[in-house]
Amino acid sequence: MKLAFVLSISLGVLAGCASGKKVDSLEQGQTGWLSYPSSVEKLRLTGQLLLPTIGTPPYPAMILAHASGGLDTRVDRWAAFFREQGIATLVIDYFGPRGVTANSATQPIPTHDVYDALRLLGTHPLINPERVGIIGFSRGGNVVLNAADMGAYDAGGRQFAGYVALYPSCGVTSIRKGNGAPVLIMLGDRDDLVPVVQCETLVENARSKGREARLKVFEGGYHGWDGDFSGIWYHRALNTSYTLQADDRITELSRQEALSFLKPLLRP
Repeated sequence: MKLAFVLSISLGVLAGCASGKKVDSLEQGQTGWLSYPSSVEKLRLTGQLLLPTIGTPPYPAMILAHASGGLDTRVDRWAAFFREQGIATLVIDYFGPRGVTANSATQPIPTHDVYDALRLLGTHPLINPERVGIIGFSRGGNVVLNAADMGAYDAGGRQFAGYVALYPSCGVTSIRKGNGAPVLIMLGDRDDLVPVVQCETLVENARSKGREARLKVFEGGYHGWDGDFSGIWYHRALNTSYTLQADDRITELSRQEALSFLKPLLRP
């Protein structure tokens, strides 16, 4: 429970910074924390858009979807890593606008949020809307897989160039052919929340439907290898406990794996 408390405090601090300036489009080149309308709910979504300091616009971009703990430094580190490669980043907060925390009894998987984010990025003059990918962590990974299954969902005809999901729950979704953008799933072989066999089955089924899908399993990896916490965490929304284990070695390997997958798709 101590770990969950720490995660909840982290979420509260970060979400407090995330109200953002209200926008309906980014035609003026706005960046920073933004508040923009949801296409399906009566609320405003929030996200932080930052541009890289290297490369030449229009930039490719990555949307980042957090895990069950909410916004945290793991997402910030991944975003910084992408910007170092010349890729703009939009970190979305799909908990804060709904009053959800790490300890909430129910937690959403709002797939439409990422398509609203994709549509928003398509209005920015310094971002190439044809080269936008998405990465998600744990519950955020399920947001990614759902988005991959849905294809171009009400995003003004836009679609993602690539999908990356880290340790998602592979047994609760499918990946049909959709619009065909490639999918990468990364998982640890010691993950006691997400069985490897479920992700293997998911990828095999996706390939059988003509979808390009890859699975990378890291030896010795637990759930949340790129996070800050190690220990047993009770997940109230799932009513189960599992192991979180930070691992710098696997974190670096997963970053390079993601970059190798994304480079030909985003062309930073």
